Amino acid sequence: MGELEGPVEYYDQAYQPLLRALPDLEKRNFIVMAGSGWKKGRAGNWIGLGGNFVGTFTRPWLGIPPTGKPVYMRFHEYLKIDEGQVVLMEALWDIPQIMQQADTWPMAPQLGVEWMCPGPSDGMGIISQRYNSKKANQSVQIVWDMLHDLQKGDAKRPDLGMEKYWHRDCLWYGPAGIGSAMGVAGIREVVLKGFRKGLSTNTRKLNEGVFFGDHNLVAFSGWPSAVATHSGDGFLGLAPTGREFTRRSLDFWRIENDKVRENWVMVDMLDIYRQLGIDVFGRMKALL
Repeated sequence: MGELEGPVEYYDQAYQPLLRALPDLEKRNFIVMAGSGWKKGRAGNWIGLGGNFVGTFTRPWLGIPPTGKPVYMRFHEYLKIDEGQVVLMEALWDIPQIMQQADTWPMAPQLGVEWMCPGPSDGMGIISQRYNSKKANQSVQIVWDMLHDLQKGDAKRPDLGMEKYWHRDCLWYGPAGIGSAMGVAGIREVVLKGFRKGLSTNTRKLNEGVFFGDHNLVAFSGWPSAVATHSGDGFLGLAPTGREFTRRSLDFWRIENDKVRENWVMVDMLDIYRQLGIDVFGRMKALL
């Protein structure tokens, strides 16, 4: 869908086709949080929304054949607010999830589990309390420090830095194409090992993104969030292409007892495959 300008274009090109395909569409938020841009990076006031679209897939959408059954699709959407209006929206919909449910999976097999992603286990994802800047800053600081320490890891020690910051029962909810994992060992095997082995010059653009917190929830928008070279085996199960690519991601974290208990990660997988020279929609069409 790319970049859209104005509410009419947004509705016509994004929502109208989706509503035509899923006429009983429901949008179920499990995270609603807000905060101001934290310290470095882009400023402004932001709202973070996370949840699942649910509806009966009755007509084709983006070339994906309908199933006639209920389907789900996770979304992360970040809204920048200025003078009471939305002036910018960064959004990722997990479109490959619909491909999986329609039995037209065109991407490499994922290592993690696939499911309808749950919300925060404490049931407190939709925050209605008065904003607490001190608590928000404490939560963001933990994530900020964790992400910087995590960059010290390598192919031999992919989870270096995790033990200090991650809860022993941590959960990592990834997009379709990567999947979800539980515990430090699970996250290492499903996510970090492949990233460490398959990517070089893997640089996170933490200072250029937006961090904002709300109580024990933290959000980060990187557009892009990182740049890397696909130089080795292991990344998404793909043979190395030698290509440099960027990653767009919208992430949420939940902090519990000063450690990361849950992490919802949405990565633009279709855009990554495109940059690596793989036409996901073309492959899907060939399977039909």
